Amino acid sequence: MRPRVHIGLLASLLLASAPALAIETPQASPEQSCTTSGCTVHYDAAFFSRYAPITALDMVRNLPGFSIDDGGSARGFGGAPPNVLVDSERVSSKSDSPSDLLGRIPASQVERIDLIRGQAGGLDLRGQAVVANVIRREGARTSGAWNLAGRVRPPSDRARPRGSASLSTERGPLKLTIGGEYGIFRGIDDARERVIGPDGARLEFREEADRRDGDFHNLSMQARLRTDRTAWGLNLLTDGFDADGGETSRRTPEGAETFELFQGNVRAREGLEVGFDVERDLTVDLAGKLIALYRSNEQDNLGSLVLDGADRSATRFQTLDEERILRMELDYAGIDGHLLELAVEGAFNTLDSDFALARADAGGVLVAQPVPGARTTVEEERADVSLSDSLQRGPLNIDAVLAGEFSTLRQSGGFAEERSFAFFKPALTLTMTPRDELQVRMRALREIGQLNFFDFVSSADLGDDELALGNPGLEPEATNTLDATVEWRPGPVASVSVTAFHDQIEDVQDLLPLTGNLEVPGNIGDGTRSGVRTEMTLPLNPVGLRGGRLDLSSRWQTSEVDDPLTANARRLSGERAWSWDLSVRQDLTDLGLAWGASIDGQDGVTDFGLDELDDTRQRTDVDAFVELRAIQGVLVRLRAENLLRGGTDRDRQVFGTSRAIGDLAFREQRLRRPAREFTLEVSGTF
Repeated sequence: MRPRVHIGLLASLLLASAPALAIETPQASPEQSCTTSGCTVHYDAAFFSRYAPITALDMVRNLPGFSIDDGGSARGFGGAPPNVLVDSERVSSKSDSPSDLLGRIPASQVERIDLIRGQAGGLDLRGQAVVANVIRREGARTSGAWNLAGRVRPPSDRARPRGSASLSTERGPLKLTIGGEYGIFRGIDDARERVIGPDGARLEFREEADRRDGDFHNLSMQARLRTDRTAWGLNLLTDGFDADGGETSRRTPEGAETFELFQGNVRAREGLEVGFDVERDLTVDLAGKLIALYRSNEQDNLGSLVLDGADRSATRFQTLDEERILRMELDYAGIDGHLLELAVEGAFNTLDSDFALARADAGGVLVAQPVPGARTTVEEERADVSLSDSLQRGPLNIDAVLAGEFSTLRQSGGFAEERSFAFFKPALTLTMTPRDELQVRMRALREIGQLNFFDFVSSADLGDDELALGNPGLEPEATNTLDATVEWRPGPVASVSVTAFHDQIEDVQDLLPLTGNLEVPGNIGDGTRSGVRTEMTLPLNPVGLRGGRLDLSSRWQTSEVDDPLTANARRLSGERAWSWDLSVRQDLTDLGLAWGASIDGQDGVTDFGLDELDDTRQRTDVDAFVELRAIQGVLVRLRAENLLRGGTDRDRQVFGTSRAIGDLAFREQRLRRPAREFTLEVSGTF
């Protein structure tokens, strides 16, 4: 089916809902309670009935003024927590995200969702100001959820299917959820690029077609056994994917014949994670929790560069990264008005990396090339200790943390290095709730960024013909943050949150120039970042769109660091000055229909290299969907993405030597236009 037909069908379905704009089913109002540890808004399951949820994930996604944060990829367990709990517990898993777990829990098993505002004590989610706690029903019957979908990306006429299923059951004190997913995908990404000289004259024109095919899979299990005083948890996950394809670039230099360049890539990944935890009430006022976790991720990437059918270069990049964590937590509530927490965590992380590069000689034979640090092993031993106290003084809730981090890094192979670090990480959060609907939060904290082990090893970018060397001397960033948030929730759906923030960054990580026209990841000095974030959910009943809601999020910021080449102030690499995302949905419950659309916009980003400036800008685009709920417990959704084919503009300026002193050699100006995507999705419960 052609794109215009798809868009016409979608528009017809949207217009068909117009006569029903005045129909609305009342929505249950949430309740709020405040204690010495903060304020909680209780959303009963009935609140979400308007959205016809299939899984707990559908419910959390429709929480007013809340966006799911699955946590960061930082090593360790306590450093980058998510903002979602299940039955008041953080699942002892990192690779299996809260979104993944919520997508396997049927909505029928959810009793309510508690939105915990401005409180971190007792939740093991330091740094999260607002947390969603999904409470499951006790004694819920065995049930499951399933999803089948097919995606078409014109000009391909073949649907790429995917499917998932999960089962949740309760047998006495045991709660068990298992699930699996499999899918086939295809990426279609076309672009046009022109290469121009310093005087603006065109040097070359390129037509590029990127095609990548592959599949993915995962299997998971979460089990929780609760006795009188002890709760046991076990989490298992295995996942992976395979992908094959590349970009064909048809190039026509001015005054010369057309030639074809193919940049291929074959990728395979397999992951495994095992998490175990046990929690026990040791005394009336003292509770303890022990968490053990193992995670591994193995990847094999093959790259090639082919010119008119002849191999020009090839790479192979094999990595195995592993993580082992042991964490102990103690909560003590024996002092009136206080909740004391002690957490001690130890972690051992390794990365084994093997990189090989070959280039064609004059006779067209691929010859191995020496690469510094091509084969290396990175190891980290890390200890993290924190002591916190959550207390209340009149209308003020206080959450104070004293924490320290100690680590030793060792690298062997192409580079040999051993370093030790010690960091102090205090945090203070003040929360005031003058009225139930109004809350003010202020934070001061120090965060230590974790080093990316892949910055220690060498690799290559065949497309830009660049060698990426590792830097064994890289040090972690330290960020001192001050922020203040005002949150207002005047109604069941309405929510407005505004946050002003300022970051003082020590040892900013960026590209560091070396002699010999080389560059490596490195520390370039201190920097700053300041701005405002907003989150907003508004009901659209007052403007005549009954049962409608608007969600808006935005961010504006300014940043600054001294450029290591020019010594002039500039923004941080890879960071946007502004971005926004707006979505509208309307649920026509009496007709069993829903529709929605979203639009976003964002500023461009600039990456500052030794001999280049790489500017990338994402154009505004529109997504839309229509849902049909004709059968009880079954939802049919038609989703259209990239309707405007907005795409990405890239302007890469390459200089003869250093960009600080060299003349412009050429510019690559590319417009990449993604294919429109149309997905038919059917999901339900059993």
